[in-house]
Amino acid sequence: MIDTRPITLTDAQWDLVLTTANLAPNFSVQEFDDVQAVLIRAHNALRHDLPEDDERRIDAITNVSLWCVADSRNDDFLLSVTLAPGCTLQSDLIDLVDLKETTSTTTGWAAIRAVLTRLITDRNAICEAFANVALEFDGLTGYAEHRGVDAEDLFEVLHDTAAAHASDMNNSGLDSQIPYLIEQNGRRATRDLIDELADSHADDATN
Repeated sequence: MIDTRPITLTDAQWDLVLTTANLAPNFSVQEFDDVQAVLIRAHNALRHDLPEDDERRIDAITNVSLWCVADSRNDDFLLSVTLAPGCTLQSDLIDLVDLKETTSTTTGWAAIRAVLTRLITDRNAICEAFANVALEFDGLTGYAEHRGVDAEDLFEVLHDTAAAHASDMNNSGLDSQIPYLIEQNGRRATRDLIDELADSHADDATN
């Protein structure tokens, strides 16, 4: 399932990132590698270093990657989110200079938190935009995935709905049953089924 749910860190998860960050106490953003270092620490703290049943674990954090596209004219980088095999979305260019200015008054843990907050915010924006597109083109399927509802959640509802629909068609007789069977199985298969049932009745009548 494509998971586009927003990432929101609890206090316990922020504390975990802090204790495992292992960055200099005077850490500040000077270059792309500094931003990358924060994300790698978050990957380790919130997934790789935690057992699967730990409630602080966030698998989706490792779906976030950074790509430096800096050249002589800019210090830009991209954030990408892998939602499924073959489905990777990218942010607009993120200006490293702008990020440096935003965090220029902070160092250490405050700077780490500011950088990770920015990355998570961009990640959530990408996922929200994807979910909105999925909702537009795929109807409520994309919306259900965005809200974390899967097939198992709808199993009982679907069963009850199908049973009620089948009951209505059965009560309406052949005029409802035959068109439905044609829609589901095709005209030839429906005719074969009718022949099979008719032959069965004939066998019962002779016995």
